[in-house]
Amino acid sequence: MHQALYRKWRPKTFADVYGQDHITSVLKSEVSTGKISHAYIFCGPRGTGKTTCAKIISRAVNCEHPVDGNPCGVCDACRSVEEGRATDVMEMDAASNNGVDNVRDIRDGVAYSPADLKYKVYIIDEVHMLSTAAFNALLKTLEEPPEYVIFILATTEINKIPATVLSRCQRFDFHRVSSEVIAKRLRVVCEGEGIDADDDALLLIADLAQGAFRDALNMLEYCSGAGGKITEKSASELLGASSAELLCRMAENIAKRDVSEALAMVAKLSSTSRDILVYWRELISFFRNMLVYASTRGHIKKDSFTARAGDQYTVPRIMQVLGVFCTAEENMMRTPASARLFAEMALVRVCDETMGSDTDALLIRIAELEKKLEALTSGKIAIVPSAPSAFEEAPLPDDAPPIWEDENAPIPMVDAQIPTLPDDVPVRKAESAPKPKAEQKPPEEKKPAPVRAVSLRGFADVIKKLEAAEPSLASFMIGSTAVEKGGKLYIYLDSDFAAQFVSEDGRKEVISRTIAQVLGKNYDTNIIMPVCAEEETEEYDAVDELIEPSK
Repeated sequence: MHQALYRKWRPKTFADVYGQDHITSVLKSEVSTGKISHAYIFCGPRGTGKTTCAKIISRAVNCEHPVDGNPCGVCDACRSVEEGRATDVMEMDAASNNGVDNVRDIRDGVAYSPADLKYKVYIIDEVHMLSTAAFNALLKTLEEPPEYVIFILATTEINKIPATVLSRCQRFDFHRVSSEVIAKRLRVVCEGEGIDADDDALLLIADLAQGAFRDALNMLEYCSGAGGKITEKSASELLGASSAELLCRMAENIAKRDVSEALAMVAKLSSTSRDILVYWRELISFFRNMLVYASTRGHIKKDSFTARAGDQYTVPRIMQVLGVFCTAEENMMRTPASARLFAEMALVRVCDETMGSDTDALLIRIAELEKKLEALTSGKIAIVPSAPSAFEEAPLPDDAPPIWEDENAPIPMVDAQIPTLPDDVPVRKAESAPKPKAEQKPPEEKKPAPVRAVSLRGFADVIKKLEAAEPSLASFMIGSTAVEKGGKLYIYLDSDFAAQFVSEDGRKEVISRTIAQVLGKNYDTNIIMPVCAEEETEEYDAVDELIEPSK
C-alpha cells in the first residue's frame, strides 16, 4: 500500500528532527536522565514537528533499550507504538473531540495503570479547540496526574490556551525551519526514494513551503509524479511559482507607479490559471529580500534581481508596500475566490500613496516633501521672482508733502481770491448733452427655470450598508460624491480605476439596489464618472453646479 512521503519519512528519533535542536536536545536529556515532566505543550506553525516529537517521546519513555534518550525502534514497546497497536498511547484530535465528555473519558482512563507499557501517554492535537468546560474538566488531572501518566498537548494557536493550562505544562516553541535546512532534508528523501532533482528545484520547493516540512514533502511528491528529472523550471510550472525576473519586473512597475502594467501582469498571471496566492507570497518574499538589502545598504548580498529592484526603493517605501501586501494576503486567505481583486486593489494602493491613510503612506509623502524642500534650499530648483503687481503701492517722491499722522487734525486752508462776475453779465445755464438713443434689444425669450443639482442626502448610510454587504465594492466608494439632478443620480469618484471598476453593470445594479433599500427611492440611472473628462458632459455639469453653483 502506498504511503505518503510525509508519513513514510516521519522522523523516528530526535536526531532525525531537523531545525528544532533547541527542543530535541532538552527532550533527549530529560528522557536519558529520567526527569520526565508530567505534561508538555508544543506550540508552533503547522508542519514543524510537534506531533512527530510527541510520538518520539511516547516511544522513548517506554523503550526497553533507549539509546542516548532516543528509542531503539526494535523492541516490542517501540514497534507496538510505531504500528499503533499500543493501547497505552492514545492520540486524540481536539478539533473533532472537543467536548467535556471526551475529556471525562480521559480523566476516567487515567485512574487505571498501563496495561503493557511503562507509561500511559495522552497526545491531544489541536488542543486549543477544546471548549471551556473541557479545559476546566482537564485542569485537575493535568496538574496532579498519576506518576505513570504523561500528557502532551500540541497547538498552532498558543494564544487560545487558558493561562491555567499553560502554568501546568512545560512549554516548547517550535520555529519555522529555514529553506536551506528543508532542502537538505529533501535531498535525503530524494536519495532514499530514487528521485532525480536539481538543488535549485529543491530550494524552490523549500522556499514555497515557508518553513513547513510536511508541505515541502507533499510538493516534492507532487513534482515527482510527473516523472523524469525535477528541474527548477518544471517545479516552477507545476507549483505555480514565478521566476525572479518576473518578480523584479513587478517591483520595478510599482517603483515607477505604472499601475497599468502592474495590473496587466496580474491579468496575464490569472489567464494562465496559476495560483495568485502562491505568486503573492513569492512577491512578499521578494520585497522582504529587498528590505534586507536596502536596510543594510547592500552589506547582505542578494541576487542581482533583488539588488536591481532594491536600488529603486527607500526603506520606508518597501515597508509601506509590505504592509499593504500582507493585508492583501490575509484577505486572500479568508476569501480565496476574490484573490485577484485583492491583488489588484493592493497594487493600485501602492502605486498611488494618496489612497493610503496609514502611517507608512503618510511618512512616504513627508519624505517626498522633504526631498523637494531640500532641493529648494540647496538651489537645485530655481525660484523665479514674480513681477510686481499693478495694484502695489508705489513709493512716494522725495518732495511729496507730508502725510498728516493725526486724522482728526484740521486741514490747513490756503488763502486765495475767488473771482466773481459782474451782476450785469448774463449767466447761461449749461445745456445737457443729448442722450444717445438706447439700442433696442430684441425681447428675451422666457426660459424655463433650470433644474438645480443637489447633494444626495443619506449617501453616507448607503456606503455603510455596502461595507457590510460588499466590502470590496465599498472600498472604492469611500470619499465619493453623489449628486441628484433631474431624477438622475451622478456619482463622482476619485480615480479612473475606481470609476471603471464600479461602472460595471453588475456593480451598478448593487449600488442602485442598496440606494433603494436605504433611501427608499429608485433613480433612472447611476452614472459613474472618472476624475477628469476631455469634454463637458451633463454629468460634469451636475457636479460643477454643486461645487460652484451659478449665481
